[in-house]
Formats: sequence, C-alpha cells, structure tokens
Amino acid sequence: PTGKVLALKDNGGDMNVTAVRYEDIASLCVECIDYDNTKRSTLTTMNVEDGEGEETYAPLLAKVKADSREFPETLLGEHKKAARLGSTVLVAFMAIITKAVVIPIGKLMMGLLGLK
Repeated sequence: PTGKVLALKDNGGDMNVTAVRYEDIASLCVECIDYDNTKRSTLTTMNVEDGEGEETYAPLLAKVKADSREFPETLLGEHKKAARLGSTVLVAFMAIITKAVVIPIGKLMMGLLGLK
C-alpha cells in the first residue's frame, strides 16, 4: 500500500480486521530480523486509514515490546486436547445419527426387498 497505512500492535493486541497483502506480511517478517526487541513478541498487523499509520514497519518495530500476557505453555498441546474432544463429539454424533436414521432406513429397505 501507499501512504501512512501500516499499523502494528505487540503483545497479540486486537485490531480491526482489514486486508493485508502477502508481500506486506513477508516484508514484516523479514524486517523483524533486524529488531532484537521483536523476539518473544506476538505481533498483529493491519492496514488503517491513510495518515493513521506509518509508511514502513521500521518505526513501529522499534517500539515493540516482548509479550507480557500469558499464552498457553504449549499451543500444540491445547490443539491436541481440542481435537480429541472434537473427535469424540463427532463420533458420538455419528453413532446417534446411525442409530436414528441409517439403521431404520436399512431395515425398511430390507423389508421392501423381502430380505429379513
């Protein structure tokens, strides 16, 4: 984008959702390498109205601070727990559907075909 439209928040801060080009995200990732203060920081970036942001990420990255809020120790562990729960719910739902719909339809078809 052109103009002062780039915005950034550290600590996983919330921002209004806007479209951000892939090349802008790539640029941000590369620029972070030059700023040691961006280590251990969760960044959020969006585009804002012209004049409310910056033309480059440099002045924004210079102000980034490390995360101060607690994030789960292992996001992968949290993901696995959620996936297990979701799988269990899905299997239970499928069992109920099978018992309530598929089996009766199967019995009806068998009866119609004369196969008991």
